[in-house]
Amino acid sequence: MARLDQALLHKIARRLGKTPQYIREQVSRRAGREGVVSSAALVMWARDLGIGVASAVDKLPPHVQQQLSVPRVVAPTPQAAPRGTPVASGQGQRRRTNSQTAGGPRRKWVFISHASEDKELAAALVELLRSALDIPADKILCTSVDGFRLRAGTDTDEALRAAVLQSTTLVGIISPASQKSSYVSFELGARWGTNKHLIPLTARGVSPGDLKGPLAGKNALDCSRRPGVQQLIGDLGTKLRMEVERAEVYDKHLDRVVRAAKARTTRRRRR
Repeated sequence: MARLDQALLHKIARRLGKTPQYIREQVSRRAGREGVVSSAALVMWARDLGIGVASAVDKLPPHVQQQLSVPRVVAPTPQAAPRGTPVASGQGQRRRTNSQTAGGPRRKWVFISHASEDKELAAALVELLRSALDIPADKILCTSVDGFRLRAGTDTDEALRAAVLQSTTLVGIISPASQKSSYVSFELGARWGTNKHLIPLTARGVSPGDLKGPLAGKNALDCSRRPGVQQLIGDLGTKLRMEVERAEVYDKHLDRVVRAAKARTTRRRRR
């Protein structure tokens, strides 16, 4: 049986503020629920938390690596559980500590709502979040940026509706172009109605004080200024429970966001 990767175990412990012994106990319970060995359950947990696992996976025997590709076991709800079957005490805790993964493996952590005219700014923002927070690419949805678009053949309206309702957080770029976009208006309005995490991000001449209606009650950030972008990184790190990289790692991406947010666009095409 493969031993637990100690480096990975301690990373999870630090991320959650728990002791290594506590993590070992929870890994054993997770292994039982998932039907895998403990070393595979440890890697699965780290993935859920957004922690890099490449080196740990390389150390696993082939038969254990194969367990990582098996579809995850979804725990039944109490109503669906067979009579007399005990519910694992860790299930509720799993939902709390891994809230960003609830809703299935296709659920997005960050949905960036924007107008097509703001594609350059959206792309810069994606790269910033990837470098500052190491968010997996498949957990970000940004429809105009290659690598982060909807899947081919997807029903666009249905997928966008799901992203608005289910994503862990929605970052809405508010610019002169997006204020004229019906899609952005619908996305922000629908998200506001769910009372879920929403960050208005103003740019290209629009300031937080310009927001009207329901969004005026939200604390908007100005991404044409470095302090606003720095706060965005910190707030998202807290919401997603992810560690923020050292400033020198992502500083050039932050500057790119600020430059793109200050630029004025003359394009008239709307998303």
